[in-house]
Amino acid sequence: MSDVFVVTDGIRNYSATAAQAAEQISSAAALDLGTNLAALAPVFGPIGADFLASFAAAQANHAKSVAELATHYAQTALAAHTTAESYDSVDGSTGAALGTVGEGIRAALGTVGEVIGTVGEGIGGQA
Repeated sequence: MSDVFVVTDGIRNYSATAAQAAEQISSAAALDLGTNLAALAPVFGPIGADFLASFAAAQANHAKSVAELATHYAQTALAAHTTAESYDSVDGSTGAALGTVGEGIRAALGTVGEVIGTVGEGIGGQA
């Protein structure tokens, strides 16, 4: 079995960084496509209508891709945070369980010691 050492605060820091990246990407992607096209329509006029339609499709595709990227970072942040919580929870419960086992062993050894002492006294008393 290999040793595993997890720094859950490091995982939480990564989670916070991913969440911040998601926010920044989302804010950078925030655009009002309708307003942009309305501003460009008078410039290109009827001759540029085909270009504007292609531009609108490209911008919509871009916005969708950037939103997917922001969602990816948000999900990564959530997964990292959940992982850190899980490690801490399992580590704590395992430590508590091992502590209980240790107390049971100490109690059993104390009882064995008492029995050995009693037997020793009995043997010593027979001599």
